[in-house]
Amino acid sequence: MKKFMKITAIVMALALLVCAFASCGGQGSGDASSADGGAAAADAVKGETQTWGNITVLVPEDMTLKGGNVLDEKNPDVVNISKKDNAMNYFLITINDDEEGVKSGIDSTREVNDGAKDVTVDAGASWKGVTYEYSGMDVFQIYADFDGRFAVVQSYGFAADSDVSKAILSSLKVAAKAD
Repeated sequence: MKKFMKITAIVMALALLVCAFASCGGQGSGDASSADGGAAAADAVKGETQTWGNITVLVPEDMTLKGGNVLDEKNPDVVNISKKDNAMNYFLITINDDEEGVKSGIDSTREVNDGAKDVTVDAGASWKGVTYEYSGMDVFQIYADFDGRFAVVQSYGFAADSDVSKAILSSLKVAAKAD
């Protein structure tokens, strides 16, 4: 329960940041969608695979990875990948071991955001969640099962089915939980 509360606090802090800086952000991401899945998207997006703690993921060339979070800068189960020129366009990846908590978080997101729609994305895994627009920008929160560990990806400034999103999602690897 403490971990869920920490994650909820992080999500709320990020939401406040988005609200505070939304007017400072740039235009839409301009990412083209890929109809042929994560493999083509991964080929279209150049970058470097990086590892932080229990997460290995592609970091596109114009983006940077920062591990941990505000509550624990050494948290091995959280990374933020953001654009170098606009940190408000980001992917927040959090690993959780409680699927019910993950589903509850997505349900809450759906309830509090007008126009939220269910979405599924096939990119390395089957991702489920919601997508919506906030201040004219694409936002999504989705999750996938990685052998009993659940990766939750929240993004602001990217469509769930964009090439960048699919490249990051399809590259994601999650380490098994340490005993």
